[in-house]
Amino acid sequence: MIKAPDVTLLYVMFAFIVSYALMKRYLFIPLGAILERREEEERAAASIHAESLRELERAVTEGEARLAAARREGLREREALRAEGLAHFEGALGEARSAATSAVDRAGREISSEASQAARELASRSRSLAVLLAEKILGRKLAA
Repeated sequence: MIKAPDVTLLYVMFAFIVSYALMKRYLFIPLGAILERREEEERAAASIHAESLRELERAVTEGEARLAAARREGLREREALRAEGLAHFEGALGEARSAATSAVDRAGREISSEASQAARELASRSRSLAVLLAEKILGRKLAA
């Protein structure tokens, strides 16, 4: 008995070729195009991201420069106000010193005048005080 040759291998090969052609036309080519578009979009997004990072860096650098300039200006203003306050303080201190000096001089003159007046009165009052003291010590009135 002779058997007919087995053609299933040919059927499998034919089915494979037809399946491959159909899958290539309707699956592999559209899927490749989708993947290529996705890669292009990814490259574009990476480019946009890099550009935005450069822009952010530039903005941060510019902001830091403006902040440093404002800080320097603030320090300059603070030193100017400090110098102005110190000058005002020195002026007020000078006025207070001159007022204190004049008050001390006035008090010294008053004390001198009172001391000289007391010295003048002392001579005349010393005799009456001596008599009064002697009368108290002796316990009697003196005749002179």
